[in-house]
Amino acid sequence: MSMRQQQRGMSMLSFVMLAGVAVVLGTMVVKLAPLYIDYWSLSKVIEDVVEESSGGDTSPAQVRQALQRRFITNRIEAVSLRDITIKNNDKGILIDASYEKRVPLFINIDAVVKFEEAQFQILR
Repeated sequence: MSMRQQQRGMSMLSFVMLAGVAVVLGTMVVKLAPLYIDYWSLSKVIEDVVEESSGGDTSPAQVRQALQRRFITNRIEAVSLRDITIKNNDKGILIDASYEKRVPLFINIDAVVKFEEAQFQILR
């Protein structure tokens, strides 16, 4: 066997490229994970309010007050209560908390994350 066949491994260029990809992915995880954690917290708060208000004679104003109290308690800052639509419909009260966030990743590269599945129904 020659010396070349015994020495196998990653070249310096391959290592630098792999490290670069790892840094980019790590940065994305660090910057995007808080958005998803906030979304899950927001969804949980709204689900709790929906569960608490279902079946009763609740108005959109009462739902907004309940959400405001829970937003303060749970320190939800990802979305403003003004951005959440609460309105009556045929089945009860519809809470639409769909929103999008823009996060700067690198120099002039941003990530836009849309949370469009955040609609909840309070049944009467």
